[in-house]
Amino acid sequence: MKLINALLISLCVSGGSLLYLGNVSAKDSASLTSRNSASIAPDRTIALKPIAQAKPSLAVLALDSQGLRVVNASTGATRAIAFGTKEADVISILTNLRGKPRDRGVNQECGAGPLSFARWADGLSLQFNKGRFAGWSIDGRSKGANKLTTISGIGTGSTRTQLNKAYTVKVSQSTLGTEFSAGSLGGLLSGRKPTDRVTSLWSGTTCFFR
Repeated sequence: MKLINALLISLCVSGGSLLYLGNVSAKDSASLTSRNSASIAPDRTIALKPIAQAKPSLAVLALDSQGLRVVNASTGATRAIAFGTKEADVISILTNLRGKPRDRGVNQECGAGPLSFARWADGLSLQFNKGRFAGWSIDGRSKGANKLTTISGIGTGSTRTQLNKAYTVKVSQSTLGTEFSAGSLGGLLSGRKPTDRVTSLWSGTTCFFR
């Protein structure tokens, strides 16, 4: 499969390094675009701009097992927002791309200890541990949650068949329900049938009570 060329550069946002992690295939780029944006104007200069200042209309936020990614789907250029990035930098980037979070606060009773969080109306929640980006989760019950996907096009609303085609998946029953893991990604399914769908998705440090 032909890969879309992207510039191999790193950039800093308020002192936090955001590094290029790899090219995006034409198939994955098209999949991401179709679920996240009706049209993304072509602009090859986004790869040279600090993503905290990138035009939201030119950028797509993608979920990643190691954090988040900002993608220019027209060129395949990506920038990682990796776990461990400073909380202030992550909030600055996400606020620029999708507006201020609906809720901010601290979960005091998480297994990993107190975690601060930022939550948007479409079900995206970010968790921070000691001022650093630690994890994210998506609640599929929220309106618009299915527009947030991985580079491979997997998000809430994806079927188990689609999930199995994109990743090597292990499924088990837990107190949360039908739970799956796909490498560092985790989530819940509505059932065990091929047509059942992903209802939530997460990676990194989360705050679920089992």
